[in-house]
Amino acid sequence: MKYTAWLLAAMVVAACGGGEQRPAPSPLPASFPSGDVRLAFSLDLPAGTGPFPAVVLGHGSGHVTRDQLGWLSSRFTQLGFAVLRYDKRGVGESTGTYSNVGVSNSPAMIPALADDVAAGVRFLRTRPEIDPKKIGLAGNSQAGWILPHAARTLGDAAFVVILAGPVCSVGLEIYYSNLGEFNDRSLDEVYALLPKFTGAPGYDPVPVLRDVNTPTLWLLGDDDRSIPVRDTVANLAALKATGRPFEWRTYPGLGHSLGPQIWDDIAPWVSRFR
Repeated sequence: MKYTAWLLAAMVVAACGGGEQRPAPSPLPASFPSGDVRLAFSLDLPAGTGPFPAVVLGHGSGHVTRDQLGWLSSRFTQLGFAVLRYDKRGVGESTGTYSNVGVSNSPAMIPALADDVAAGVRFLRTRPEIDPKKIGLAGNSQAGWILPHAARTLGDAAFVVILAGPVCSVGLEIYYSNLGEFNDRSLDEVYALLPKFTGAPGYDPVPVLRDVNTPTLWLLGDDDRSIPVRDTVANLAALKATGRPFEWRTYPGLGHSLGPQIWDDIAPWVSRFR
């Protein structure tokens, strides 16, 4: 249920005089601030009465708008979460300058994009529709770098769910993609070539993840040709061994787009945070 529909329904009940009348929440602004940027957003609410637990969605790569995150929002609203989705900075109706994330600019861009996610959480904490202590983060692909950084910044996010997100440096991920995508190399061949990587690493999430204490779940397809899942799992296992609250699920036969079966694992995992 979109916020506007929910608000209209509440106004109708109040007008009819049924039950206890409560003041309607203040109207939503068109955007929320992140530093000197304004991020245009939509807030989707689940069925029922708030305050709701919530999820702030991070973006994958490219010019991603909030409309392109509707598929992920609908999954979480069905699970009882409100969802904040917004146009990436410099995209759609958001201000700021869009920049693609590459090796050289990733040490600056990933923290900047993470700040936008953290700003979304802080904005939701001001809204009466939302339970401020039950706000998590979710996203796919490039969000695998962004969301843990945001979780470290916040320190008290409820949870993180990452779909097909890498736990390796930006440089290694690009090298892997160049080897594995759009060709017929076997994945065993691709992984055998990875040790030859000697380029600049760019942003590396592992040092950040060492400081993350937020429960985090990764969903990974074994046949992913965009991110090196074997290296991702090895890094996660090493981090978990140090006491980080990290979990992951791998799916034979699935690639970077994963599949609907991952929600059979996500749904029970996030239910404890509602």
